[in-house]
Amino acid sequence: MWLALLKNPLTKLVAEKTIGAVTHKLKKDAIIREKEIQNAQNVDVQSLKSSDNSLKDEWLVIVFSLIFIAHFVPGLQDAMQRGWDILSGANDYFWIVILTIVGGSFGSSSITKFIKKK
Repeated sequence: MWLALLKNPLTKLVAEKTIGAVTHKLKKDAIIREKEIQNAQNVDVQSLKSSDNSLKDEWLVIVFSLIFIAHFVPGLQDAMQRGWDILSGANDYFWIVILTIVGGSFGSSSITKFIKKK
């Protein structure tokens, strides 16, 4: 009886379709796993590369924070005011360089938003 069932063309067709579907699913899962591994490796490389710039970012935050704090130290307020008076006459290219440095470090999207508001 089993032999007759295996020789039946309908049984063969169902078996081939089932085996084909399982094989396809296994190949698809293997491809997805491979892509996930590649993406995980890319993320690791990108995070390592971005950590190279983190020290630069920290220094910029420290510098800008010190400039901000210096405005509130009574002994430095006159010097800060004089500095702003001097910078008010600075060429536009100076500010472009400053914005480029900050934009390159922290991301240009926030800088472009700032420029569009002017």
